[in-house]
Amino acid sequence: MAISKEKKSEILDGYLKILANAKGFIVTEYRGFSMKNFNATRAELRKIDGRYAVTKNTIFKRALVETGFAAPDDLFAGPTAVAIALGDLSSAAKTILARAKDDELLIVKGAVMGDIVFRGKDQVEVLSTLPTLDEARASLIGTLISPAQGLVSLLNQPAQGIAQILKAYTDKLEGGESSTDAA
Repeated sequence: MAISKEKKSEILDGYLKILANAKGFIVTEYRGFSMKNFNATRAELRKIDGRYAVTKNTIFKRALVETGFAAPDDLFAGPTAVAIALGDLSSAAKTILARAKDDELLIVKGAVMGDIVFRGKDQVEVLSTLPTLDEARASLIGTLISPAQGLVSLLNQPAQGIAQILKAYTDKLEGGESSTDAA
């Protein structure tokens, strides 16, 4: 069934609009998928600011090129649906992998993050282990703060040592005076 040029233009515009805000996407094959499967996958992705859509491969690849994403031909063969990550790509990868575990009809073909292509389920699993942006920021802040905390601790140690010596000395004097007072 041929699509009119106007309809193709509408589809392309829709792809361009969503890809403009995308962090990346996971490419899947959905052969045999029911609407129940699609809706369940879409619902899970919505929870993490993601979208799941069947693509017109040629038009989608054109949109990818226009938005600066890699457009690998091998991932866009056959019935293709993409999980588009508007938020965190690793969270979208985790969600799709969990859905694929529950539904053997969902086949993970790969993922794209900018011009980086992840091929196959194994590489998408590696992608899913990457920290989220918030986790990476927290780790960086922790790394930056750690030396400062160590320095403060190091500078406080001599003062604490002197304070302990003075306290022990004053305790000894107080203990000695009280024994001489009693005599």
